Amino acid sequence: MKVLKRQFDRTLRHTRRGSLVPAVAIAIIVVGTCLALVLDSLWLETASLELQHGCDAAALAAANEMVCDELLTPSANSEAIAARVRQQAANIAGHNTATGKPIIINPTPGTDVAIGRVVVTDKGGEPVFLETDSAPSSVVVLAHCDRRHGNPISLFFPHLTGHDTANIVARSEATVNNRVVGIRPLDDAPAPAMPLGILEIHSDPRRTDTWAVQIDGRQGQDNYKYNYEENKVELGSDGIPEIVLHSTLPGNEEEEEKRGNVQLVDVGTHLRTQELVRQIKQGWRWQDLQKYGSEFRLDKGPISLPSLEHIEGASVDALGDMLGKTRIVVLYRSTGRGLESGRTHAVVQRLVAVRVLHVRKNNSSLEMTVQPTVMATRTALADDTTGSALLANPYIYRLSLTY
Repeated sequence: MKVLKRQFDRTLRHTRRGSLVPAVAIAIIVVGTCLALVLDSLWLETASLELQHGCDAAALAAANEMVCDELLTPSANSEAIAARVRQQAANIAGHNTATGKPIIINPTPGTDVAIGRVVVTDKGGEPVFLETDSAPSSVVVLAHCDRRHGNPISLFFPHLTGHDTANIVARSEATVNNRVVGIRPLDDAPAPAMPLGILEIHSDPRRTDTWAVQIDGRQGQDNYKYNYEENKVELGSDGIPEIVLHSTLPGNEEEEEKRGNVQLVDVGTHLRTQELVRQIKQGWRWQDLQKYGSEFRLDKGPISLPSLEHIEGASVDALGDMLGKTRIVVLYRSTGRGLESGRTHAVVQRLVAVRVLHVRKNNSSLEMTVQPTVMATRTALADDTTGSALLANPYIYRLSLTY
């Protein structure tokens, strides 16, 4: 009986072992198929994320191109600007990939890049996108990785899904807003601003060296232009007026008609030369604005800043290194009584953006030529209220993704 029992047990064990083989094989196939589908799904998610990032970059670059210096000239061509905006989106997309596949955006009008502005409808007050080349404020971009454009995303396991490639598309919207109320540096990026104040207006009509006369009144000379292809300043006209800035010479502090039209302002530097030079070259950090809550706003009224009307030495050298660069500066309407030390204060009321065109280096004073420029920056603070009565700033725009 014992022998028979052992034979039965061996037979039973053999039968059980054989019956599990098909089940294990099926389980392996099922698990393998699931893993393959998961891998393809993760691959597509990665591709979609990279495509969205590339689309976002293209939209931001296109919106930035939309607000250009040409808007400050009497002969601004909206159609030419729109064409450059579309091409810029395509160019930036071409420098990005999604899982190794080139990202494609078609710059042809009516395809992948829509330019326009958001308007509020009469019915219901809902904001809608109005496509137009006239005074646009938004860009909507579609980016593709698909079979139609010849750049679909390859899949790892086509024999399981029946497809060796997949199509994906991304959409992004970027908007510029020039109802600017201030600037706020980011944690990882300073605001592109210099500690420079320019005289906006003067009570003495004989003082014509003001922003109001030279720039707003377009009475300034037009001797320089910026070559965007070679990134340098050249002699020549570009249709944008200029203003020549001159600091107060030592000894002229008490003679109002001889005082300069530019000052260095204290934005968290205590007017220390080393810190002023750092701000001229690198911009305003959020730490510089802790006194104001890490942001500099002018929508609550003018701000009086300690200032220095003697500009010389290292500060002049630093400004000379900024040739061709664009920066935000402040405008002041009134200033304190001049002191022999050159220290005074400036009452700041506006923010503008300028490009440095020429700096004549002098050990005892500053003479610098600048012109207004148009700048889009993520560090600008803007009033996003639809229909806001806040006056638009023609020089500074907030740049953001609005999707």
